[in-house]
Amino acid sequence: MFPTAEVRWFSRGRIPPHIEAWFHQGAGSVEREPGRVDHYLLLAHIDSVGVKLREDRIEIKQRVDQQSLVRFHERVAGLVEQYQKWSFVLGEPDSALARATAAAGSWIPVRKERQLRRYRAADGGRIVALTSTPSPGRGCELELSRVEVAGKTWWTLAFEAFGEPSTLRVDLLAVARHVFASDGPPALPPHESRGYAAWLGRITQESTQEEGG
Repeated sequence: MFPTAEVRWFSRGRIPPHIEAWFHQGAGSVEREPGRVDHYLLLAHIDSVGVKLREDRIEIKQRVDQQSLVRFHERVAGLVEQYQKWSFVLGEPDSALARATAAAGSWIPVRKERQLRRYRAADGGRIVALTSTPSPGRGCELELSRVEVAGKTWWTLAFEAFGEPSTLRVDLLAVARHVFASDGPPALPPHESRGYAAWLGRITQESTQEEGG
C-alpha cells in the first residue's frame, strides 16, 4: 500500500502542439513510456475507487480525501485528491486478462501513451527537476498522456506526489506552482479536473446516452 496526492485534467482530442512544447521545456528529462492498454472495472456511480488490470498486476486505488479547488495559476485550477493504492501480482495474468476482455460491459480498455517528468522537493522549498529515471523516495511526477477509449481520443495532464502522507499535499502544490510559473502554461479549467474513475464514469454515461438516441 502506498499513498499519493494527485490533480488531473482531461480534454478531448489529441495533445495540442503548444502544450506538447510547453511540457518539454525547462530543465530535467522526459521519459516516454511504451504504449500500453489497461483494463478498468466499471463501477456504476462510484468515482472514489478504481480497479484496473495492468500487464501482470491488478491495481486498486481508493480516494481517501478530496479537497476544494486549488488555483495554481490564473489559468489553472483543479481538484487535489489523496489516494491509497494497492498492487497485486496475478498468478495467471494472461487468463485473467482474457476473462476481463471477454466480460463485455464489465471492463473497459484504455490505451495510454504516457510522458513523464519527475521533480524532487529539496530543502528550503527548492524544486529540482530530475534527469534520471529512478524516482526519489519523495517527490512529484508530471504526466502528459494521450489516451484512447470507446473509439475516442483524449489527452490528460496530471501531477502525482509520492512519499510520506504528511508531505504529499505540500510537495504537489510546490511542484505544480513551480511548473506553472514557467512561460505559457496551458489553460486547465476546473470543470476538466477529475480522476480516472470519475472520467470513465462520464465516458460510459455519454456512450449510453448516445446509444439510446
